[in-house]
Amino acid sequence: MSISAGESEGRVRLQGCLTLRDAKQVQGLLLDAISAYREVEIDVSDVSSIDVSIIQLIASARKSAEQRGRKLSLATGSGGAFRATLAKVGFLGDDGACRHADEEFWTGGGLQKAGIGA
Repeated sequence: MSISAGESEGRVRLQGCLTLRDAKQVQGLLLDAISAYREVEIDVSDVSSIDVSIIQLIASARKSAEQRGRKLSLATGSGGAFRATLAKVGFLGDDGACRHADEEFWTGGGLQKAGIGA
């Protein structure tokens, strides 16, 4: 597991296998980034596996950012393992595609109709 934040920009990079054990560290990193930057982007392109608890933290951090007048987004081209987990737990359609506009957040913006491997 690897987690890092860009110093000059509001970018949080999550990598490797993220489980419930990593939740406190991920939460702290997201909250710190939201406090420091008006716009924060989360890069999950190198996530090899992810627990639903981390996805729930991202959803919570998104709401927290909105309440503070800040923006939290996912980098375009979120990784296959991340999107597969989103589909498995119901955040996206079974094929990894958005079913409605609110799900655009999970694909890095823009309503995507392509499958998980897209």
